[in-house]
Amino acid sequence: MKQVLLMMPSYYNFDEVIADSLLKHSGHQVKTIDTSPKIAYRHLLDRIVNLFSKVFLNKNLKPAMQRKRMLEEINGLERIDYLIINRVDLIDDIVFDVVIKKAVHKVLLLWDSLEKVEARVSRFQAFDRIFSFDTDDCKRYHFTKIENFHFWETQKPEKPIYDAVYLGTLDAREDELIKLITYLKHNEKTVRAFLHIPSGKTIKRTEQISPLEKIIPFKESISFAKQASVIIDLAHKNQTGLSFRVFEAMSLHKKLITTNKHIANYDFYNPNNIFVITDINQINIPQSFWTASYQELNHEIVSKYAAENWVKKILSND
Repeated sequence: MKQVLLMMPSYYNFDEVIADSLLKHSGHQVKTIDTSPKIAYRHLLDRIVNLFSKVFLNKNLKPAMQRKRMLEEINGLERIDYLIINRVDLIDDIVFDVVIKKAVHKVLLLWDSLEKVEARVSRFQAFDRIFSFDTDDCKRYHFTKIENFHFWETQKPEKPIYDAVYLGTLDAREDELIKLITYLKHNEKTVRAFLHIPSGKTIKRTEQISPLEKIIPFKESISFAKQASVIIDLAHKNQTGLSFRVFEAMSLHKKLITTNKHIANYDFYNPNNIFVITDINQINIPQSFWTASYQELNHEIVSKYAAENWVKKILSND
C-alpha cells in the first residue's frame, strides 16, 4: 500500500473531502497536514509559551511552531509516494524543501487562478505535474486542466422550499448577489441566500438573506442546496474554471443559474438546465426555465465528473 501526503489549508473543511476521496478511491494510505496559517500549536503548552513570548519578549513564535509541527508530521512518515499540495504559498521554505526531497511523485493543485491568488511560481519546477481548474492559466502556463467534481452519494430528492438558493461568504460578489436577489424577488421567485458574514463586515439585512455565524463545511453544504429547485453560482472575478456548485447541481439533478459564461463550453451544458447570466445589470430569465423539467444527463458524463475519476487523474503518472 502506497502513502499519499496531502498538504493544504482546512478552509471550509475541504481538506476532509479531498482526503476522504483519496482514501476511498485510491486504495492507498492518506495523511493530511493542515497548512492553514492559524494552525500552529501541537498542544496547549505551545499556546501558553507563545503567549508569554509575545507579551514579555514581543516575539511571535507561531511561525516556528507551525514549522516544527509540520516537520514532525513529515518526518514521521517512512516514505511519501505521492505528495499533493494545494496553496504552496502557505508552506515554509524549510518545510517545502524537506517534503519535496522525501516525495517520489509531486503534484500541485491550483484551485484559484493566479490572478486571484499569487502562488510561489518559483516553486513550480519542483513538481512533476501541475493541475489547474482555470482554463486561461492552463493555456498560459501549460498546466494540466482538471475540473472540480461531485462527491455526494445519491440521495432521495426532497421537496424544495425555495425556487433558488445561494450559499456563500460575503465578499466582492455582494453587489451581484443583491442584484440577482432583487430580480428574482421582483419576478415573484422565492429565493434564499445563506451568507457567512466575516467578522467586521456588514450587509443590508433583507428577508431573502439568512446570515450564518460560521462557515458551512463542504460536506454540509448539500443540505442547503437540497432546499431549492435551482442552485445559484456566482463566479469570482477573472475566474474561468467551474466551482463546486456546478457539480453539486449535477449530482443533485438540479438546475443552475450562474454568472460563469465558460460553462457553455462543457459537454454537460444544457440551456434547459443551466441559465447563464451574461450581464448582471440586464438579467432576463425566461419563465420556461422555471417550468420545464430537468433534463437528465447521460450517465457517462455524470460519472466523468465524479470524485473517483478525479482521484485517478491526480494519481496517474502519465
